[in-house]
Amino acid sequence: MIKRKEMSWKQLCSSYQPSDFSFETTEQIDGSDGIIGQEEAIEALKFGLNLNHKGYNIYVTSEACEDFFDEIKSIIEDNAQTGKVPNDLCYLYNFNNPSKPRIIYMEAGDGTILQDDMKEFSYFVKNELANQLNSIDIQKVKESKITELEYEKNLMLTILAEQAKELGFILNIVDGGISFVEQEDCQLNEVEIRQNSNDLACLAKETIEHLQQVEADVELELINLLDEKLIKEVMCLIKCLKTKYRHYPELEEYFEGIFNDILENSELFMPTDTDERIPEFFPILSRKTVNDLLLKYEVNLLVDNSVNTTMPIITDRDLSYGKLVGSIKVMPDQDLSKINVMSIEAGVLHQAIGGYLIIRAEDLVESVGGWQALRATLRDGVIKMQSPQTTSITTTKYIEPEFINAPMKVILIGSHHLYETLNIYDNEFSKLFKLRVDFEDEMSYTKQTIEKIGYKIKKQCEQEQLRPVTCEALLKAIRYNQSRSDKLSTNITPIHTLIREANSIANSTITAKNIEEAIAFKKTMMGKVSRNIKDNYKTNTILLNVKGRKIGQINGLAVYNVGENKIGQPVKITATTYRGQKGVINIEKASDMSGNIHTKGIEIIEGFLGNHFAQYFEPSLSCKICMEQNYSGVDGDSASSAQLYAIISSLSRVPINQNLAVTGSINQFGEIQPVGGLTEKIEGFFRACKEKGFTKDQGVIIPYQNQRDLVLSEEIIQAIKEGKFHIYPIRRYEQGLELLMGESYKQIETKVYEKLRLLSKKNR
Repeated sequence: MIKRKEMSWKQLCSSYQPSDFSFETTEQIDGSDGIIGQEEAIEALKFGLNLNHKGYNIYVTSEACEDFFDEIKSIIEDNAQTGKVPNDLCYLYNFNNPSKPRIIYMEAGDGTILQDDMKEFSYFVKNELANQLNSIDIQKVKESKITELEYEKNLMLTILAEQAKELGFILNIVDGGISFVEQEDCQLNEVEIRQNSNDLACLAKETIEHLQQVEADVELELINLLDEKLIKEVMCLIKCLKTKYRHYPELEEYFEGIFNDILENSELFMPTDTDERIPEFFPILSRKTVNDLLLKYEVNLLVDNSVNTTMPIITDRDLSYGKLVGSIKVMPDQDLSKINVMSIEAGVLHQAIGGYLIIRAEDLVESVGGWQALRATLRDGVIKMQSPQTTSITTTKYIEPEFINAPMKVILIGSHHLYETLNIYDNEFSKLFKLRVDFEDEMSYTKQTIEKIGYKIKKQCEQEQLRPVTCEALLKAIRYNQSRSDKLSTNITPIHTLIREANSIANSTITAKNIEEAIAFKKTMMGKVSRNIKDNYKTNTILLNVKGRKIGQINGLAVYNVGENKIGQPVKITATTYRGQKGVINIEKASDMSGNIHTKGIEIIEGFLGNHFAQYFEPSLSCKICMEQNYSGVDGDSASSAQLYAIISSLSRVPINQNLAVTGSINQFGEIQPVGGLTEKIEGFFRACKEKGFTKDQGVIIPYQNQRDLVLSEEIIQAIKEGKFHIYPIRRYEQGLELLMGESYKQIETKVYEKLRLLSKKNR
């Protein structure tokens, strides 16, 4: 017989006690913020942040939740301190192509200054320029010219009146018109009167034409005078702007465009007699106004970095297409022809130019068009913004903003699974995210790690105004979140949650008892499931034996998901063997209830049986294996060793001890392999034994590799200490045979050989 090995209760106890620490409550813990136990990953992240080449964006993998995003952001903030503040981004009117606004890159802060300067310029054009064109000097010149015009008009009319008198007529001026009347004492005959009338008409026409020409000349002089004044005033300002922004060649062209635009529309600044009522009834005939001109001179400061002292770090949860690349704002019922430079609104990507964009991968893939927008930007190096289109007569795009160069580094934070999904389904993903930084899901279970977690709990208590946590309570909360006895999960969100819940029932401090009560409350949330299981044991609805011996029957262990929780439960596995040629038949597979991994486990069992017992003859064997009372399907190979034991029991006719349950997969050479969910599985069988009655010889057989995975409740550890419950780690199937059947494995195998030879002879 192989010597049996059993785990002692001391092996299952927590490695640390409150006496190992110098603090009584978390209030007394000193520490610093940061990610715990991830030094290598942090260094890899920092290395990646300094790789400024195309495609070297970073995908950070981690299963941690609550604080992880903020902690990654904090690391990047430290790195951003040494970086250069990026440029301001300004969109300007394009005088050469009005439908394509130009982008100007300016030193941080210059964009705000330019925007203010152009506001002052527009104010001058709207309010001061007209005043300058109506200055006292201009008014004096205008009055002088008008006086000269009146003098010339009176002189010409006087001459015309004298000429009319000589010809026997009197000159009348009525309502701005000229007429001639015969003198009362006129001695001329009709022929002479007719002739003189014709002559006067010619003289009057010449006089009027002369006066019109003189008036036109005066008007032209005045217009030229105003134009000269307009040019002088505007040119002065434009020259000042050109000088101030001489380091931006693009702006010189822009200022020149403004100057020419004002000259081309100089009539807007001149007095006009146009009937202003027409536009009210005929908007399409509306003439241009000064305000229309001023829209062209506005600066759209898309991104203002004037207040930044470091590289920008941008985060957002809304990653839809429009939110990322920006939009062109259109008001309800707005005339799309009125869309202009100021309609352009920045997106998240604009804000991140020259810096870092930190986003959650889950948010990205769940957004509408988000990945497509980000992919195009990273691939092409520019942000492309779409223009709204009309929805009736035409589909013309009114503005198409110039593309913006978009150097940035994107840090995508998500799960391993999501990374693999993106990598498989988009062949550009790996080209755009060349760096992957994996943060571990587990960290070492050490005093230093516990103290660092304690510091985080201290910060939580301060921020959320929770009571301080005692050292014993902290250790219990950490143990609650342990995935292995020698490891801690890097995702401490469950600890934060447990502390919040325990705080609601605590007094001055959160004690170990409060933690236990909070954990118990969590379990009551699965109370219906637990009660159903207990009732099923009592009523034998679930057929399960925890004592006695049975041929071809064994207690396997399974784990079921109940919401976010897992619950373990024993399951009866049965095997029947008889003469035939079908080999091992998986009843679950035959009924379409077997997953691929479970089916693979059955194939491995068949391989083991053939390799171990059929080297020199071909056995005539049919075997059926079944997970009894399973109605929801099964997957995984953790029951393969138990299934093998059931088959061997059926062949050898040696009964299996029902006081033991088994978990562990097996390979074709009889080696036992580790499986998952050990803690839940053991708790499930312990619960069944407790319900049906302890016999002091009950226990669980597990793979030896899984010993470190056990984080059992104090109740189970106490039962092990008292000898009520046992855990047997094994390396090979032979150890399991002897524990389960009470005979040496050689005796059992001999019986199997004899049975297989007998079946083979009968077949011949």
